[in-house]
Amino acid sequence: MNKKNITKLLNRRQVLKYGLYGSIAAAAPALWTTGCAKFKPQKKPNVLLILLDTARADKFSSMGYKRNTSPNIDAFFAQGTIFQKAYSTACWTLPAHGSLFTGLYPIESGANSETLHLPQTHKTLAQAMTNAGYDTTAFICNSWVSAERGFARGFNEYNEMWRESQRIGTKTNAEEAAVTKTVQWLEKRKNIKNPFFLFMNLNGIHLPYRAKKPFLSQFLKNKYNNKEINRIASITAMWPYLAGKYKLSKKDFQIMNDLYDAEVVFTDYLVKQVFDQLTSMGILDDTLVILTSDHGENLGEHGRIDHNLSMHETTLHIPLMMRYPNRFKPATRDDDLVSILDIAPTILDICGVNKEMQNLNIEKTSLVSQNRDARVFIIASNEKPRAGIALMKQQYPQFDTKTIDYRLRTIRTKLHKLIWTVDKDMQLFDLKNDPRELKNLANSQPEIKNKLHKILVSWLKQTSSAAGTAYFKGQDEESLKLLRSLGYIK
Repeated sequence: MNKKNITKLLNRRQVLKYGLYGSIAAAAPALWTTGCAKFKPQKKPNVLLILLDTARADKFSSMGYKRNTSPNIDAFFAQGTIFQKAYSTACWTLPAHGSLFTGLYPIESGANSETLHLPQTHKTLAQAMTNAGYDTTAFICNSWVSAERGFARGFNEYNEMWRESQRIGTKTNAEEAAVTKTVQWLEKRKNIKNPFFLFMNLNGIHLPYRAKKPFLSQFLKNKYNNKEINRIASITAMWPYLAGKYKLSKKDFQIMNDLYDAEVVFTDYLVKQVFDQLTSMGILDDTLVILTSDHGENLGEHGRIDHNLSMHETTLHIPLMMRYPNRFKPATRDDDLVSILDIAPTILDICGVNKEMQNLNIEKTSLVSQNRDARVFIIASNEKPRAGIALMKQQYPQFDTKTIDYRLRTIRTKLHKLIWTVDKDMQLFDLKNDPRELKNLANSQPEIKNKLHKILVSWLKQTSSAAGTAYFKGQDEESLKLLRSLGYIK
């Protein structure tokens, strides 16, 4: 069978489920350009998965940011691969972690803004790694990723460091404690040969922005008075702002950006301590290290703060960096669309644990697979914000909660993004010419809008019907035709 026919057979069932296309045509020559090194079989690697909660990609200097916010992270992953177009499946913590742990979209995993927990329906990455003989441990700084909400399933040890912040009173201390205990945990393993899977959720970049003074001075020194700084540093969530309890000026947003950047620098400093521990133990090159985020943050863009109810690049574009010399070439960058969904399959593939979560079709979704398919589009969603609606009704009864009682669906290609507020309206952005998403083209370019909407609706129908089942097997000729007409596939 020739290459053209093989591609046709494979991708009819892959395009809609994962937005994947073109492995047969593109995989072999892409391996070196995307940073996949020639595989040298050896013992199972350790895995360190670090998630920097609320970290947006464009705030890292290695991602082109003008400020030197991430010198340690940048230097470390200069020895690996940086995925420049990595995206989350959701705009907030719980559903994004559900995707990270299961390799499934929120609509499939059941972890979303309406359920507010991760159901036991699906096997998790931690379960797979434990079953494969790994010692599995987590240090968690965000209460949305609690054992109570189903996220500890599969871990041998689950340390909820956010309880430390409740006891002491600041999230900064919880972050520092998490890093200290991680280093101690690693130190105790010096003579243990069994491989480990270690997950860290560090929440310092999340609101409120209160980095320690040495880091604050890097961006705030002599620019603002203490009253101005403290006013912004006291903001803990978007809901009072949404209710109109206070307004923010252009200067306020500048302060907010500076405070946020200081948090990135502080977190960069903390993460280096973990990297240094791996080095001192002599296990750095035997460890697959991955750094990512669950979602980004609005810092005044689109008139918003925080991240809830937002499907813009500021909230969905996340950092994704991987280092493991046995599989990733140094100083490489991958410019393909990739998803937080791809992390679990990649870990399982590199660790040789492929059989544990066969529903993920690891051969096609692992970022190091020779048969990896490039994504044509990224999908993200948000269900009705149950917790936010309840909070607004309780604390701001005058606020009309109907204005936030909606679902969001997004489809993003390399060129365009469609944001669909279900049963309300749509926004279309030309990402090539308008990367900041300032000009809504929904009315001026109805053909592109309608085609992307049809693809999205078809994807939702078929993915919903396949939720919880094996790899999607449906075929949709109309969606394939629409993708071709838009120039996304051949």
